Amino acid sequence: MALVTDAPPPILTDGVLTGGPEDAHKWDALPRRNRRRRSRGRYPIWLKYLGWIVGLAVFVTATQIAYHAIRSDPRDARVFAERQLRLSALRPDEKVVAEVSVFQRPAIDYFRATRGLLVLTEAPGDSANPIGGRLLYLGLQPRDPLSPEGAPPTFDERDWRLDTAVTVTPTRVFFFLSRAVRVASGREHITVGVPTPASSDADALLAALEARYAKIRAVGWQRREERRARDRAKQTAVHEGRREWYHTVRRGEALSSVARLFHTTEDEIRRLNGLTGDRIRLGQSLRVKGWTKTPVPFPAGVVPDSVP
Repeated sequence: MALVTDAPPPILTDGVLTGGPEDAHKWDALPRRNRRRRSRGRYPIWLKYLGWIVGLAVFVTATQIAYHAIRSDPRDARVFAERQLRLSALRPDEKVVAEVSVFQRPAIDYFRATRGLLVLTEAPGDSANPIGGRLLYLGLQPRDPLSPEGAPPTFDERDWRLDTAVTVTPTRVFFFLSRAVRVASGREHITVGVPTPASSDADALLAALEARYAKIRAVGWQRREERRARDRAKQTAVHEGRREWYHTVRRGEALSSVARLFHTTEDEIRRLNGLTGDRIRLGQSLRVKGWTKTPVPFPAGVVPDSVP
């Protein structure tokens, strides 16, 4: 039997190579139904596009931050803030104890910082504020891009009375990279950043504040003790005004003079002591007032005896 030598080359059938390795390069010439389906990627294509979009947004944001950091407001904020402080913010009886350069980045205009001063002042105290002085914040707001070049500056001005209700605490801002100071008073609070060159000024301001608060606490403690002493004296006066009063007869005193001394009557003294006449003896202890529900103040210049 003769051998068939002109048989067609083998092809892939159901994804299995039936010929030799030399025929593997003919993949594209095979019928489509015999091709093995190519494997797809691990992630869907929309996720890849989303990654590119997020990366582009991060790049644009970083570029804007760098641009606005380099091209910041050219105005000297400290000079303007100090002029505003001396001309209008300070009162006639106030003087500056410590000041520090600060900045604030509001969320609505994060790329343009509000720069200014945080100032501690000293002033004569009064009954409501025994130590005196205030904590001032003067923030020079960024220039409006549409305003003319010579437009007057605008300030964010706030002040707090030195009181235990106002707390000043150090903190961090800008992803914990920059030092800051937080001032809180009731529902109002503000956080301002401190530049690195002004760290020593911030330490001096916090130290001066701590000394002020120590004085405030000492004055508060003294006033508390005085108030407690007044309350104790008031309670003692109420007790002494209700109790029975006694008087030791001295030389030259008579029943009528003892009655006048304690703003009472002779008959009342006789009734309280069981006397029948006006005769009293030297050194005798007389009850001049009985127990009363309503306290009675001591007579002027007289302290009655508490017991016979």
